[in-house]
Amino acid sequence: MLDLIEERALKAKLTAKDKKVLDYLLQNKETYCCFETSGEIAQKLKVSPSCVVRLSAKLGFESFSQLKRVMQEELCKNRAGVKIPYEKIGQYENLTDEQRIAAIRQNVIANIQRDQQIETSRLIEGANLLFNAKRIFVVGHRCVAGFAQSFGVMLSCIRPHVQVVNGALPMVDTLSDLNEKDVLVAIAFERYSSPTVFAVKMAKEAHAKVIAMTDSYVSPIAQGAAVTLVSSTENFSFYNSYASLEMNIDILVGLLSARNKKQNEERLKKMEQYLSENGEY
Repeated sequence: MLDLIEERALKAKLTAKDKKVLDYLLQNKETYCCFETSGEIAQKLKVSPSCVVRLSAKLGFESFSQLKRVMQEELCKNRAGVKIPYEKIGQYENLTDEQRIAAIRQNVIANIQRDQQIETSRLIEGANLLFNAKRIFVVGHRCVAGFAQSFGVMLSCIRPHVQVVNGALPMVDTLSDLNEKDVLVAIAFERYSSPTVFAVKMAKEAHAKVIAMTDSYVSPIAQGAAVTLVSSTENFSFYNSYASLEMNIDILVGLLSARNKKQNEERLKKMEQYLSENGEY
């Protein structure tokens, strides 16, 4: 438990470097750090990996892996009590309209700022997977169905063989021939749509790569994903805020569009010509 870690830290004799690592772990306990390796943390904090391992020992853990397991269990426990929409709708009922507007604006900014901590390498790796994939399937249901649709449209503007799994065709039929050359982009947030979770299961069994866009590294769609991109969704209402998700979508599209720039320009010009001839604009 994280409370246990903090309690042990108060009793331990810690050096300045120990405290630097401890502060990082505690400040990021709700995000990704309990899934990072000692080497990744050391590189980020400019300390040696042995410093991270020694802190674990000073806190009474047999290894850094054990410390991480404790943090992961606590993270899962903290997420178990998430309220469902009708339970959340009245929790800020005492705010005036002006206060609510200010709170929502500040919250959106805070979500985006928090998620700027995502390693750029994860975003680059995600873009590389999209670039090298033979086919891309994008799946998202309910509140994120629109994001899946728009992401799919943007991807199809700059590369072929992109399909949004949106119910137009049965999902199982659409994904039944997935293979190791394909990429499935799965978008799901608390309470995690069952069809999306099942789509990820199909992808993993077919050895396709999965890019999970979700709200936690312990999300069911993050388990076994090649790349997980976490977006904060806290909001002052009954629904999630998806501003951070949109930021990550924009980044992936921007990175992908910079690859094969000349080919992308030609594809976009051809599409623009057909759209004009068809009277779309």
